[in-house]
Amino acid sequence: MRVLMVTSFPIPGEYDGTAMLPIKILRALKPRGVDVTVAYLRLRPSGGISATVEDFEGTPVYNVPPAAWALGRGLEKIARERPFDVVHAQHYGGATRAYFACRRNGWPMVYEIHSLLGEEVERDRLGRGPVFRAYQALERRVVQHAAHVIALGEPVKDVVVREKGVPADRASVIYPGIDLGEYERPTPEFPIPGVGPEHKVVMYIGSIVHPNQGVPILVDALPKIFAARHDARCVLVGGPASAGDDYRRRLGEYGDRLTVIAGTTPEQVVALSRRADVLVHPRLACKENYSVQSKLAVYLAAGRPIVATDFGDYQKLLGATGAGVLTDVSPGGVANGVLRVLDEPELAASLAAAARPVAEEYFGMDRNVSRYLDVYDRAVSQGPR
Repeated sequence: MRVLMVTSFPIPGEYDGTAMLPIKILRALKPRGVDVTVAYLRLRPSGGISATVEDFEGTPVYNVPPAAWALGRGLEKIARERPFDVVHAQHYGGATRAYFACRRNGWPMVYEIHSLLGEEVERDRLGRGPVFRAYQALERRVVQHAAHVIALGEPVKDVVVREKGVPADRASVIYPGIDLGEYERPTPEFPIPGVGPEHKVVMYIGSIVHPNQGVPILVDALPKIFAARHDARCVLVGGPASAGDDYRRRLGEYGDRLTVIAGTTPEQVVALSRRADVLVHPRLACKENYSVQSKLAVYLAAGRPIVATDFGDYQKLLGATGAGVLTDVSPGGVANGVLRVLDEPELAASLAAAARPVAEEYFGMDRNVSRYLDVYDRAVSQGPR
């Protein structure tokens, strides 16, 4: 199998779930004998008409300017130099920019939907002008054309099938996987300012400002937690660090019990997650969160107790498996869930013990890579719609 993975963001790039997912996928495909080529279909800067090629861990990464991908010639040149059997398009940006070339050449496209376009919490602020409407119209054509669609959550698949008309046999759910081996290797401890061995650590990992993640709900839950547990401390692992000042002011007298750690490496995230007494994901109940984010994989792989708001696939992944305490989407609900875990050692131990098997079943990249290969085979066999 030969795969061309197309993205609208650089590889390597930002250390976040969207940018890291294709990297994790290509790392898992290569040991299975899959020939992977990456095409970064950039929007800016727009100068130049020729693609450049760089190497990322032995994988060729083409940097393709708009003049080369807009009419499809850039991808056709890649096809001549490094033939492929299927195009794996990441996010709507990669899919829409590769659409015309795939359509003209009959290449089967696998479209991996990271989130539903137009359902972002910030969409009204980002705007619904001509550029957005153009993307939305083109994305509808992508969905109608794609040989297969991958969703990061069952609710997304339901929307794709029921509302967008994709046949059920051409849509699959594959949760964002990680290399579980990262959590099996020893890592040096990461010191946390203001946190000692006597403290109970309530931790969140990820963007602390993106609205769909619900960090303000956690911050507003902290006064109740801190009042009940004088040994509790909260650690937000993510950026930007400047947001921590706003959150500390919001906490008033409890502000000194909140620590923000930004700019961490993947290895440091592993070390920090092991220090957590409870990992919290207070995400909002919104369509943007129909997709499962990679932070849940990180939380489960860490083998620590999890408290999360009850929405989307979290009932399946955390509630039904016993790997998490689910709460309503409110500061009071989150506070009560965290206090339950801190106050009930047997519950905490049960949650921690249930986490790893869920990580292995749904998020381990060694299993997910087989799921991707099955999708590729089906896409090539069925061809574009």
